[in-house]
Amino acid sequence: MVAIPPIDLQTGIAQETLLRRITNRIRQSLELEDITTATTAEVRSLLRTYRVMIYKFHPDGSGQVIAESIYKNSLPSLLGLSFPADDIPPHAREFFIKSRVRSVVNVDSGEIGQSPVRDLNTGEITSDEILYRPLEPCHIKYLTAMGVKSSVVAPIIHEDKLWGLLASHHSQARDVVGYELEAMQLVVEQLSVAIAHNLLLIQARTKAEREIIINRVATLLHSLPTIVLQPALEATVAAFNGVGGRLCIRHNAFNFRHSSFKALTECLIPGSNCFQLYLSGQQPINAEQNIYPI
Repeated sequence: MVAIPPIDLQTGIAQETLLRRITNRIRQSLELEDITTATTAEVRSLLRTYRVMIYKFHPDGSGQVIAESIYKNSLPSLLGLSFPADDIPPHAREFFIKSRVRSVVNVDSGEIGQSPVRDLNTGEITSDEILYRPLEPCHIKYLTAMGVKSSVVAPIIHEDKLWGLLASHHSQARDVVGYELEAMQLVVEQLSVAIAHNLLLIQARTKAEREIIINRVATLLHSLPTIVLQPALEATVAAFNGVGGRLCIRHNAFNFRHSSFKALTECLIPGSNCFQLYLSGQQPINAEQNIYPI
C-alpha cells in the first residue's frame, strides 16, 4: 500500500492556500484541458487521496474521464476511458441536478452518505450534514473492482444541466470532514464558471475562423476582372477541410420576354440547360435509377 505523507491541518492555512491556488489556476486559463488537469492535481493534493478525476457526460448519457491525478500509481489510470449511460442511472443524475448532492462512500462500512446543497422540496441551501444509508451490493462490487474503498463525488453543473462529476477515490477507508465537502463544492462551482468562459472562447474562435474563410473566398472571387467560380469552390472545400464539393447555379431559367420561369424540377431533368454545375474533389455516387443525375 502506498502511503501518502501527512499534512498539517492545525490552523487550516494549508487547505486555504491550496483552495486559493485552485481558484487562481482556473481563472488564469480559458483552456478547459489545462484547467481540468490542474484542478485534479490540486484537489488530490488537498484531500490527500490516491486519485481525483473529472468525468464528463456526453449528450446520450454516456461519459468519459477527461482529467485525472493519481498518487504514485497507487490506482490504475482511468484517463480517457468511456463508460456507458447506465453506469450512472438517470435517477442518480437527476438527483445530482436537483439537490446538487455530494456523495460520500465507505465500502468497508457498506454505507453511502449524501450531503445535499439544496433541499429537494424548498430549493433552499442546506447544511453540510452527511446523511448515511446502506450501500447497494452492486455499488460495493463496482468500487471494489476498481480498488476503491472510499470516494467523494460532487456534481459539476452548467446551465442547470449535469455537465460532469468531480470524484475523489482512495484505496483505504477514510472519514470525510466538513472542509473537504466545502472544498469540493468550491471547486465544482469554479469549474462551472470555467466551462462557461471556455464556451465563449470556442464561440469566438469559431466566429474568427468563419470570418477568415469568408474573407478568403470573397478575396478570391473579387481578385479577378470577372468572377471565376471554379477556384472559389475549390478554395471553399479546402477551407472547410472537405473531400469534395459542388456548386450548382441556375441560369437560363427565366424568360423575361415571355414572362416564363422554369421550375427547379424542370431544370434537373437531363438535357436541361438551365443549370451550371461546378465540381471539386470527390463526388457522391448516384444510384443507377435516378431521374435527376445532377
